[in-house]
Amino acid sequence: MKHAIIIIATLVFSATVTAQEVTFADFFQQFPKASLPYTLGTESLQQQLENRAAKAPVTKATRLAWEYYGFLPSLEENATENRMPVYPEPIAAFETETHYAVIFNTGRNFARQYKTYNIAVFDKNGNHIQTRCIAGVNPTTMASATISETLEVTISEFSVNWSKDYITNGIEGNQILGIAPLSVRTVNATSAVKEVTEDWKNAPQAQQAAVILTAQN
Repeated sequence: MKHAIIIIATLVFSATVTAQEVTFADFFQQFPKASLPYTLGTESLQQQLENRAAKAPVTKATRLAWEYYGFLPSLEENATENRMPVYPEPIAAFETETHYAVIFNTGRNFARQYKTYNIAVFDKNGNHIQTRCIAGVNPTTMASATISETLEVTISEFSVNWSKDYITNGIEGNQILGIAPLSVRTVNATSAVKEVTEDWKNAPQAQQAAVILTAQN
């Protein structure tokens, strides 16, 4: 019994020491380096829907290890809002003269979940400034994003037009006829102050209702 207790205590101590040794540089290295300007385009977003409609196999993404979650406070907030586990996927990392920034996906399932892209910005000391949701896709809408050299993000939202009514027929076996622009806005990713309207909301049901209301008007 004592031997088992010693082993457990050793494992806990080792995990604590490992967590304490993780640095911002370690965290930043988990993300593929990219240059600015950077675009999350509609082509790749639409391809996600088309792959789902065709039941195409999906390659399992690389998940950000749990010991790096502390650098992304929004992951904890995300987890409290939904009981399903979050699977953050490192997408890209940028460095400017005054800031660091990373993009990560917060899909909740590696196999079939559509991607939701977030940008987290840090100062040169690795202190987190703010995280914003800037792009993503679901069966009714998608949002593309272009990030400038000064970390200003232009978010363009589109509705998805299916050959068969999505609500009635679903996505599998369906076909996209095209996408239609809904809105465009620009946000400053380096600002610590964030308005609620700055984040793109990946809420298919609410967005479907908005699309129907817009069409009726």
